[in-house]
Amino acid sequence: MDIKSYRKLVLDSTIKDKLNSLEVTLNYPVLNYTKEFKGIQSVYKFVLDQVIHWNEIENLPNIFIQSKSHFEYLKAKLIQLSDYFSESNQSQFDHYWNDFLSHFNKEKNTSNTYNFVYDCPETDFILKINTTNPNYTQGLIDFTIGKNINFNNGKDYFIGFLYGYEFKNQDDSEILHRRNNEKLSLSRIRDKYNEYIVEAEQQLNGYLSDAKDNLTEHFETVDKLKTEKNKNFEDWFIGIQEGFDTFFKESSDSIKSNEDLYREKLRLEAPAQYWKDRALKLKGEGNKHLNWLIGVSVIAAILLFTLLMLLGTDYFETAFNDNVKGIKWSIILITIVSLLAFTIKILSKMTFSSFHLSRDAEEREQLTHFYLALKKDTTIEPEERQLILQSLFSRADTGLLKEDSSPTMPSNIIEKFTAK
Repeated sequence: MDIKSYRKLVLDSTIKDKLNSLEVTLNYPVLNYTKEFKGIQSVYKFVLDQVIHWNEIENLPNIFIQSKSHFEYLKAKLIQLSDYFSESNQSQFDHYWNDFLSHFNKEKNTSNTYNFVYDCPETDFILKINTTNPNYTQGLIDFTIGKNINFNNGKDYFIGFLYGYEFKNQDDSEILHRRNNEKLSLSRIRDKYNEYIVEAEQQLNGYLSDAKDNLTEHFETVDKLKTEKNKNFEDWFIGIQEGFDTFFKESSDSIKSNEDLYREKLRLEAPAQYWKDRALKLKGEGNKHLNWLIGVSVIAAILLFTLLMLLGTDYFETAFNDNVKGIKWSIILITIVSLLAFTIKILSKMTFSSFHLSRDAEEREQLTHFYLALKKDTTIEPEERQLILQSLFSRADTGLLKEDSSPTMPSNIIEKFTAK
């Protein structure tokens, strides 16, 4: 597990503040190596660097192989410890953390071998001697860790021991002083560098923690805004859909109603036009019959007046003194008057019948338009529709025959619909 993944585990933990506040000091007196850590991430980064760099070095002496195994063990412990990065597992975390510290702070590992870090001067010197003459390595290591010299190990062992003595106990020559000063300067630089590393780790952890909190808050705000926008869109879409459904239903009903009205108009257009034309025709016939009635009446009046004036009183006295002649003239006069009266009666009936039928046709035309208007603006029940159609297509009384009559029609049909 790299440091990025481990840092993410810490940032996602519910006890990240506690993890970032842990303080650890590593002290290897034999190597004169001390380093302070703050936060579990800096500890893991140090252990991970040790493992990586030990694995990069070839031909390690056995003591360094043990050091590499030691840091690999510490790395596994830290990864195992990440399973308890939660508030519910704090007791287990504390237990395993103390166990880890007991191994981390030990200068010697389980095989009673000293632990070395890859970046200390002693390690670098031992590796350099091991590369040039491996036979000197054991003597050098024994001197470095403070082991008593064993002269039975031969000359190379003793030379290696002397190398260690020269490295650690330099006399007062200018060269050696310069080496000590350089080493002291490098040591100070290394300590300062380690302090900067620790400080940078802490700042980085703080920035990452703040960035994670800000990012989480941003995501929550975005999710909330997304939820709100989705709800607004759903409400808008439902409203639009309901409005469209209502509009579609109303439009469909309106189209169906207009289609029915148009069909009724097509069915009644021809009868309405027929009644309109018939009203005009009957009105013309009525005027014609009226002219004939006036003409016949005037002619009959003039004829009777002329006849009575021309014959004179003496003629009628002579005629009626003779019984046969009187009867003859009585029959003649009665017949003429009867014929004129019958003619005038027929013409008057035909005149008034034409005007009556003309008026009836006009009313039927208007009733047709009234029926179409009712169909457009109101709902007509089948029974009411039957009443109107019965009125439209019933027989009309001509007035020419005494028994001439039409089917019974409702007298209050107009009032029935206007009352609505």
